[in-house]
Amino acid sequence: MIVCCIFQGMRPPRPSNFITNHIYLSHNNDYDRNVEKLCERATLHNKRVMLITSRKYPLPREHDGRQTASKGRISVCRLIDIEATPQQLLDLHDGYQPFHGLPDLIIFDLHSIIAEVLQRPVMQQCSTDKLVRHIAKCSAAFANYRELVCNEWLVAGDSGKSVTENGSHGVDTIVVMSQESYPMTPAQFKLLMGLYFWGNECYTSFSKLSAQISISQGLTA
Repeated sequence: MIVCCIFQGMRPPRPSNFITNHIYLSHNNDYDRNVEKLCERATLHNKRVMLITSRKYPLPREHDGRQTASKGRISVCRLIDIEATPQQLLDLHDGYQPFHGLPDLIIFDLHSIIAEVLQRPVMQQCSTDKLVRHIAKCSAAFANYRELVCNEWLVAGDSGKSVTENGSHGVDTIVVMSQESYPMTPAQFKLLMGLYFWGNECYTSFSKLSAQISISQGLTA
């Protein structure tokens, strides 16, 4: 099991146009209902949610990565091929239209993407090194995607557009990963975290993560 420093104190919302990155390290696969509840609560407060996952969630809408979250809506970008994930994440940003609104909360379910790969007979024949490279490419692609989203927020703020009209103080992102490193070695897992998720606030309790998101996104009212 991977040990991570946990920073779980409650903090006030960050300044406008600021992106806050979180990691949820799950000890099992039973986190989907918690994710679903957080997404639903966010939309009740008029937030725009982007859920990037390989799981099927009983949420209002799924799309193919060419659209972004509409105001007060959940959009699900469902990924079914780890090899195509980097391009899908690039398409997700390229398909952004200003009138859709930028997401306030982005959840990248890397846990589900890895689990889906490990269940596919074709991918099971791949070497461990190849699987690890695919995971690294996905992580890099998401890190790039969230940076592009952050830049869009900054551009919108610099141009005088209201990016906080729904009470948001910027973007919160959550990367869902397993506490177990497999198929990576513990050393590879730590390297992945250091390269693409350095400085992210780590949680092993989804309730504490959800409470922090509620504060930063103003979901407590």
